[in-house]
Amino acid sequence: MPIDERPDKHGTAEGAHRLALITVIRALVDNASVADPGLRKRITTDVEAYIMRLDPQSELEFDFAERARSFAANLLKPSDS
Repeated sequence: MPIDERPDKHGTAEGAHRLALITVIRALVDNASVADPGLRKRITTDVEAYIMRLDPQSELEFDFAERARSFAANLLKPSDS
């Protein structure tokens, strides 16, 4: 049975999955940034533009906006950071 189909008796599946996704996305962004040095800035700008269209005013919306910024920044960090 593949590991991703086994019961998660230690509760590690979500964290392991998240680590794998972050690592792969960072590597892809690193690779794409060689050919397109403005990629990280454009993605950050796109995230900000999306948040601005939401016009966050409630605590929930502010929380969403801050988390989106933080998650995007984490994914856009160079792999060697």
